[in-house]
Amino acid sequence: MRRTALIILAATIFATSVNPQMATNEAPSDFRSDGCSIFPDGNYRECCEIHDLDYFRGGTARERRQSDRRLYRCVRSKKGWQNEIAAPVMYLGVRVFGVSILPTPFRWGFGKKKKGS
Repeated sequence: MRRTALIILAATIFATSVNPQMATNEAPSDFRSDGCSIFPDGNYRECCEIHDLDYFRGGTARERRQSDRRLYRCVRSKKGWQNEIAAPVMYLGVRVFGVSILPTPFRWGFGKKKKGS
């Protein structure tokens, strides 16, 4: 029991020292979510809003992949057969069109200022 608590504490300290923004789940004051962007908002809108926060903050390619996988799992976990179809379509969409090099308002790291702008 104590060992588990120590592991959790150490992991939390490490995670917040690597990325201090992750210490809280609070969104920055300038964060705005459009829900599921160009995809219809279903009973999974909160999944898209959490995903938007990840995309606003940006990060590494690995963090993007993890965020996209969380979106997939979240949408898939919602009730309704249509979400079994929506989840992989959304996943494919964010993997292809969410790259940081596209000038879209929903790209990876959209909350960060680009050099020269």
